[in-house]
Amino acid sequence: MTFHSARRRGGFTLIELIVVIAILATLVGISAPALYSHMKAGDVTKCRTQIEQLSKLGIKYSQDMAHKALLPTSGMEDDEDTKDVNESDGWWIAVAPELDSTVYPRNAKGKMKVSTIFHCPSDMRTNVGSDSMMLADVKSVSYVSWTDGTEDRDNPNSCIRTTARQNLDTLPWLSDGNPVKGQSVTDLASFRKMVIPALERHDSTIVVAYASGAIKAVKVEDDENVDAEALFKRIAPTLANKKKDDDDSSDSEDTEDEEDDVTATGDEEE
Repeated sequence: MTFHSARRRGGFTLIELIVVIAILATLVGISAPALYSHMKAGDVTKCRTQIEQLSKLGIKYSQDMAHKALLPTSGMEDDEDTKDVNESDGWWIAVAPELDSTVYPRNAKGKMKVSTIFHCPSDMRTNVGSDSMMLADVKSVSYVSWTDGTEDRDNPNSCIRTTARQNLDTLPWLSDGNPVKGQSVTDLASFRKMVIPALERHDSTIVVAYASGAIKAVKVEDDENVDAEALFKRIAPTLANKKKDDDDSSDSEDTEDEEDDVTATGDEEE
């Protein structure tokens, strides 16, 4: 009887390779969305932590006797004592010195060097590098200031006063957004311009720090069909109501003016 020794195969057959590749592709397809969602959630968490830190710095700033219970805003009146920087250019110029690491520019054309907590990890408008410090400007800073402008009626971008107020929990001070030099979010138009573009950062979520110090992450379910006005009211009911009150007041004044004109005309005819 003749016996044939079994030969050991060296490698996979083509069919086996195809099966392995198909299994791997299926696993990647299943895990990729979960991994992406986990990464985005991590970015939201980091962003929230940073805004919370910045909120504490803002409160520390407002508690300084020199600042009279004011939260700084982009467009605020400049403090003449701050050499080579103009605080009205951006809210961060006033807040950053609360950190000992902040470096002032050598001249008026330079930029302040600040901690990277002012930069959202999902903000891809500019690369701030891997250092713990960055040059601050409207492209590297990832958060915008808000204000109701009541501190100075002649300046709609004036600071938020935190004393004797009942609506600080519904009045945003900082949020995700693309800063504009010398401007804060004051109404729906500026909200569309500065905040709506930031929805693409981390899973359609806007992180907000309110004037009271409260922090809130506002999730938008349908980022392709965003109702900007509804989102504005949801984030900033105080500003939305202020706009309505201002419109009602303006309409009332117009009506009074029209009545005065009618009365004056009647007097002239008599």
